[in-house]
Amino acid sequence: FPYTTLFRSAYEFQEMDLSKDIFLIPYYVAKELSGRCIFYYLKDCGVNKLASEFRSASFVHVKGKYQCLALAKILLDSKNIDVFFLKGSSAIHMLAAFIYKRLNPSGQIVTFADMEANQAMELNKNSFVYSRGVVGFLKKTITNFFFHHSITLIANTEAFKIMQKLFDKKHWKGLLNFYPCIDDERFMQYGLKRIPFENKEKIMLCVGRIGCYQKNTEMLLNAIKQVDLKEWRIYMIGPITNSFNLNEKSEFSMVVADFFKENPQYKKNVIFTGMIYDQKQIMEYYIKAKVLLSTSRHEGFANVYSQAAALGCFIVSTDVGGADVCSNNWNYGVKLCQEDSAGLAKVIYDIVNDNLKIDETKSLTFEEMSYSTRIKKILLPLISVN
Repeated sequence: FPYTTLFRSAYEFQEMDLSKDIFLIPYYVAKELSGRCIFYYLKDCGVNKLASEFRSASFVHVKGKYQCLALAKILLDSKNIDVFFLKGSSAIHMLAAFIYKRLNPSGQIVTFADMEANQAMELNKNSFVYSRGVVGFLKKTITNFFFHHSITLIANTEAFKIMQKLFDKKHWKGLLNFYPCIDDERFMQYGLKRIPFENKEKIMLCVGRIGCYQKNTEMLLNAIKQVDLKEWRIYMIGPITNSFNLNEKSEFSMVVADFFKENPQYKKNVIFTGMIYDQKQIMEYYIKAKVLLSTSRHEGFANVYSQAAALGCFIVSTDVGGADVCSNNWNYGVKLCQEDSAGLAKVIYDIVNDNLKIDETKSLTFEEMSYSTRIKKILLPLISVN
């Protein structure tokens, strides 16, 4: 059977990633190819330890500090790897891809190029090569080889457009605008259904890493203080943390405590749930909620947008990666200005008081935002496994 592998280049993998594209894209590809999916990682940075098996996928902890050694162990099995997933396009990944194709010429390489527009601009300017002379020549050669033999996935729309110019210029092939979707297999297994907007509850959601600089939770809390929420509830779902490492402590819990101390009237309206690992429970929140609130300063392509869109949530967000796509180009959402708490307060006020007319016919469908559909129609046609 086809055998797919992903190596997490950032050294880390954790339980939280099991609901994200970094796991779900290889998983759905393996599923469609009736194959096995194996993940290699150097460090588990989650609160709960990763199991060795999950949903027919295997997880292998490669002991050691250096990713080059981990890749070497994986490459020893190159002939049995039909689809080789890589997270990132650093020099070490390009070299691994080169070796892999030499050992298994018919094998396929899929690369997660997780980037935002500013990063894409920088890479475009330098064509991925930051050296001159002999070293620069060698890097240029291996870079050309890499992008001629890899399917490169970019989720962020603006980053994709910028990189498309470079790919066209270099005559590289395989660039694909592929973004996170909803885990429709799990959704169906749970027996859940999307419901009409009018049947949803008066709930707004904020989902993500609460309190970290990127998510700008302060903007949302400042906006809430300006509005009488009446019977509406806002659920803040996610860990209070400064980074992806959930074991790190955050001082933002003090900000939350101060918020309720100064505004005790919101204790029943604003609920901090903490991290929720139960994906069924998360999906049930999206089903019930009418609105997704996001105040991020920047995003590659946040998974929360896809899940919210698939389940009919109206998107209220700053203009960051994924918001434009999942709001159907803002036909089913409101675009916020960065750091504009007053503007967000006005939108929340209009929703609470039914001043904002929301047309559900302009929302994206569940099928459009599902992994099964997009994997079959968009990614698999580019993957040829014998």
